[in-house]
Amino acid sequence: MNLRHLYGLMAIIAVAWLLIVAESYFFIAVIRPLGPPLHVGGILSTILKLVLTAALGVLWVAVMFAMDTLYSRSKRGTPTSAS
Repeated sequence: MNLRHLYGLMAIIAVAWLLIVAESYFFIAVIRPLGPPLHVGGILSTILKLVLTAALGVLWVAVMFAMDTLYSRSKRGTPTSAS
C-alpha cells in the first residue's frame, strides 16, 4: 500500500465523519423543529419528518458508495507486486 491509497482511505474516513456531523446538525436544527412533535402533530408533519430523515440516511449511503467506487477505481489502475 502506498501513500496514495492511504490518503484515499483517510479521505473516505474524513468524508464519513463530515457527513455524520453535518447530517446530525441538519437533523437537530432543521428536521426536528419542523412543525409540532411527532406524537402531538398532524400526520403530514410526521410524514415529512420521516421522509427527510430517511433521505438523510439514503444520502449518507449513496455518498459512501460513491467514495468506495472512486477509491476502488483509483486502486484498480495500479499494478500489484506478485509474491
